[in-house]
Amino acid sequence: MRTILPAVLLAAACTAHAAPTTWQFAYTGFYATVDTDNLYEGSTHWEGFLPEYTVSGSFTGSDLDGDGAIALNELTGFDVMGRDYMSCMAYPSPYGRCTISRFRYALTGDLDFSAGWYGYDEYFSGWSGSVTSGREATSYSYGYQSADDRHYTWTDATMFAIVPAPVPEPATGAMAAAGLLLLAVGARRRA
Repeated sequence: MRTILPAVLLAAACTAHAAPTTWQFAYTGFYATVDTDNLYEGSTHWEGFLPEYTVSGSFTGSDLDGDGAIALNELTGFDVMGRDYMSCMAYPSPYGRCTISRFRYALTGDLDFSAGWYGYDEYFSGWSGSVTSGREATSYSYGYQSADDRHYTWTDATMFAIVPAPVPEPATGAMAAAGLLLLAVGARRRA
């Protein structure tokens, strides 16, 4: 029994962070600044708070080092605003290149990342954008006769949601059960 319980505890600890998990996240409510310029329609400028505007995405990863967080090197999938960053980084082209300059998700619920993308074509058109959590999401496009520049800034009213919610992983429960079993065996031997 003495050799079995440590083995069970070790196996539970190893599997606690091994399985990849996918999280869906969304930030809602931004202060927006929009500038457009069109050769035929002229320039426009608008700014104000957009309570329904949402920056959303998903990521997949595993806490391989067991530090309670998913780091950039532990990601296997990352998507923001419909852009698959892992695929874009793996197969860059002039039409689309992507970077993730930082990423960290603490399993307690704190998400911090910065990612960007850009591209262009042979018709003097281009596009770019970035999302830095807690700061700003941007998009910019230009063509021969037009340009569009959008900035969505985080405010105190910006709401954050993530699913699954930060809760202990199932293997953590197995570790707790094994620990309780070990305590029960120890208490029984003393009696």
